[in-house]
Amino acid sequence: MSKLKCIIVDDEPEAREGVQHLLEKDKEVEVLARCANGLEALEVLQDQKADLLLLDIQMPRINGFEVLNSLPPEYRPEVIFITAYDEYTLKAFEVHAIDYLLKPFTDERFFKALDFAKARIRQQQLQEKQQRLNDLLQNQQRQAAEGREGSLLSSGSGKPTGRLAVKTEGRVHLLPYHQIMWIEAYDYYIKVHTKARYFLLRDSMKNMEKNLPGDQFVRIHKSSIVNLSHVQQINTGGMSELELQLNTGLVLKVSRNYKDRIKRLLNNDE
Repeated sequence: MSKLKCIIVDDEPEAREGVQHLLEKDKEVEVLARCANGLEALEVLQDQKADLLLLDIQMPRINGFEVLNSLPPEYRPEVIFITAYDEYTLKAFEVHAIDYLLKPFTDERFFKALDFAKARIRQQQLQEKQQRLNDLLQNQQRQAAEGREGSLLSSGSGKPTGRLAVKTEGRVHLLPYHQIMWIEAYDYYIKVHTKARYFLLRDSMKNMEKNLPGDQFVRIHKSSIVNLSHVQQINTGGMSELELQLNTGLVLKVSRNYKDRIKRLLNNDE
């Protein structure tokens, strides 16, 4: 277990030496610096992270409260105030000090405050470690989930191969065009539907359209591409609606933007 890093801040040399002597008796504590005023403490804290400040209140130039107010909350160590004045007790606890030691104090009183500070700091470190582990686990789970989603593999040659190569679940699947019934936009993904199953890919409809032969696969909607060889029936309804029924019974609507294109293809087939 790493040592707790402490900074002693007091304008009286004897007070700094006395606290240093006490801390040397605790093997779990490391003194980073002994500072004669608040400015020295702030300079140290700019370069080093401390777990605990043993901080005097009445000091020249800036006092102990001003030292704390100069630190961003996320970089503020735990604090035990050490002072000869008792009028700051309420204010000390308003800034969430761990303890408030009035000079002169006994060794027993000092170590009681120190033990409480160590327990609180260790608990916070444990919670931060657990949060980092939780974040890491969630990130790994998210990456694993994305890894189960597939991707479209294109040779870039532009030559028809009769098959669509998709990578999913750690494998490359070569799907013959005739097995692909239709393609569906699905949130930020696409689903390639075959009769047996579908393949979830991290890709766009626009890219999918480029990688399929245009005489066989037709865009009928912003979220649908259909394989014409699986179209069993054309349905027309009111308001010039047009629907394609696949040989599985599934009915897909043709949007207004693609209706004329579908009609031209059907007329050419006739």
